[in-house]
Amino acid sequence: MVTINLTLNNFSELPSLLYLFARFGNDYEYTTRGIFRRKIPPACPICSISMVHNGYNPYTKQGLGEINIGRYKCSNCGNTQEEDHSFWEDLKTLLFDSFNNFFQVLRYHNVSYDGISAIMDFIYPRSRSTILRAFNKEMEQENVPKSENIRIVHYDEQHPKEGRCQKYRLTILDAKTQRPLADELFDDKSSDTIKKFLQKNLDPSESVFIVTDFDNKYPEILKEVFGNKLVHQYCLMHLNKLIVNDFPRKTTIEQELLKYRLLNIFYNRENEIKFLERFLSEELKVINNEKIHKEWIKRAKIEFSQFRQELKLGRRRNKENLPLHSLEKSKNNFDKLMEQIRTYDEVIQKRLWMINKHWFNLTLFQYLPGAPATNNPIESYYSKSLKTDSKKQFRTNKGIENQIKLAEMKRANLLKKPEKSLMELFRLFTPFKL
Repeated sequence: MVTINLTLNNFSELPSLLYLFARFGNDYEYTTRGIFRRKIPPACPICSISMVHNGYNPYTKQGLGEINIGRYKCSNCGNTQEEDHSFWEDLKTLLFDSFNNFFQVLRYHNVSYDGISAIMDFIYPRSRSTILRAFNKEMEQENVPKSENIRIVHYDEQHPKEGRCQKYRLTILDAKTQRPLADELFDDKSSDTIKKFLQKNLDPSESVFIVTDFDNKYPEILKEVFGNKLVHQYCLMHLNKLIVNDFPRKTTIEQELLKYRLLNIFYNRENEIKFLERFLSEELKVINNEKIHKEWIKRAKIEFSQFRQELKLGRRRNKENLPLHSLEKSKNNFDKLMEQIRTYDEVIQKRLWMINKHWFNLTLFQYLPGAPATNNPIESYYSKSLKTDSKKQFRTNKGIENQIKLAEMKRANLLKKPEKSLMELFRLFTPFKL
């Protein structure tokens, strides 16, 4: 063990010094002058004559401290040598690696680089560009293990009747083959029934990407069955249905425009929005006259309906689905709506806060190539197999890729709590404060 010669100034720092010098044997010392060196100087590598102590070289890191590393000199040939100071570099690396992990956690929670820089002003000042470079370098080095055997499935329920008896049909559909993995009728759809059904037909020890609607009981049930193996995606088409139901059946053009702005969060509704924006200024001129406004909006709605139908037919001719926005575009659209949230009706405010709360579960399909964003396949399967009347991203590509990778790291449990807190790491530098 290194001989540590303490003074009144560094007596309380003994634990930090012992941790720092733990790798060295008892042939080293830390002097009262703060010099780290060997007690007996080594032999000269040139002439093999024993060297002598020859002062020290200071190594300073601004804002953290300074360490004095002993020097040796050969009295025979004049050769000089310095003691190994890699432990000092390792200590700095330990701190700055922890900073990088801290940046990853903040970026995962969508804190901007300017925001991180402002936070670091309270800890250890780092500029925005320094943080950006460190973050990008660290993300390039991260290697997220891919889950080769993750299963992608759809889960939903249907409520047919057997005579006058209500039944509950639980179904798991394989997303790749579009075939049912399980399809059974039950007398109830309690949490226990659903748990047993899932455990019976899916291996809880394997990773699963499962798409469901917004039933409040699903998150708790799925988490209990699959634990950390779960990737839970909410169906975007179910979200769109909820948004449409938040508006009255007979809307004004202003209400219709707001509805399509909400629908435009995830799906590309730019054409419909541009069409409605042309009508908005015209509506303001006639809205105060109830009779004229009633006739005008009737014609406007017919024209808008025809326009939507043309878009739909165009997609069918080209065999295209309604296009989804990129993660970056979806986030920008949502943020713009949130900026004006106080101007909307209470029901719209609640819907936006709901989307904000479940944002991660609404965008998980972006993180797994080929993963579905909706439960449309199982709805189609239901409509074909049993019809029932009772059944109802950043500014840059690099930023998007990093954000996606962070989400993958989160699911892979790579964003763990640090072994040492920043306070503990800073405390290791205390003996070397200037």
